[in-house]
Amino acid sequence: MTTRLTETQVAEACKTLFGSDIIVRRSFLLYIQPSGAKSAYRRKAKETHPDLFSGADPLQQKKQAMLFIEILKAYDVLNAFFKQRDEGLWKEVKKAAAPRPQRTTARRAEAAHKPPPRPSEKDTQFWGGGVPFRPLEIGRYLYYSKRISYQALIDALVWQRSQRPIIGDIALRWGWLTAGGIDQITQSSGLSGRFGEKAMGLGLLSPFQVKTLLFFQRSQQERLGQYFVVHQLLSKDNLERFVADLQEHNARVVARFMRTGEPEQTANA
Repeated sequence: MTTRLTETQVAEACKTLFGSDIIVRRSFLLYIQPSGAKSAYRRKAKETHPDLFSGADPLQQKKQAMLFIEILKAYDVLNAFFKQRDEGLWKEVKKAAAPRPQRTTARRAEAAHKPPPRPSEKDTQFWGGGVPFRPLEIGRYLYYSKRISYQALIDALVWQRSQRPIIGDIALRWGWLTAGGIDQITQSSGLSGRFGEKAMGLGLLSPFQVKTLLFFQRSQQERLGQYFVVHQLLSKDNLERFVADLQEHNARVVARFMRTGEPEQTANA
């Protein structure tokens, strides 16, 4: 018989992947999804992979290797937790579920069936310089490498943001806001800013809670590179090759900074 993981084990794994400041409650354990954990793992693994510190001193390399191993173990724990949750070993967590509000569910379902926006054909401007010698993400690396136009990059970023769950919906599921609180925030005309800023202004959410919600929201969105495959701007194989090139680029940037301490540079070809 499978021994159920302890809540402490799962909580520590969540803190390793999502950040040490996150509060792991029963509602969080209910709604966390494998896709979110996978995104957080990939991000952490990319930041801490030992290959990025090949030029560092032996002590630093050892510390990075140990940190990378901790991230791998945390991801294994969460995968085991998802399996046990599906098998019913965490039934008491599932009983804590709150019904998802119909107004946000309908809006999310409608958005999920809408096709992503097609790239604009009006702006086909490509980058005219070289690749900046600084850490980059995949979208900007493709643009600076002259693989996509500036408009395609903007369209991809807009598409990615449209995949994010609604921050108020997340806060409601976690028990941080009530339906009445959400209405109070959205209907507040005396405060400027986005949802999180208004919530803090009204004293309904703390800065830490808003930061946590935004982090979790981003972890649920589609990966940006998928946009270019969906719209046939790149093949899946080409995207994987560019991702590998990007990793090598970022590794060189980190290695040079670790070796010389020189600031970032931009190449202008």
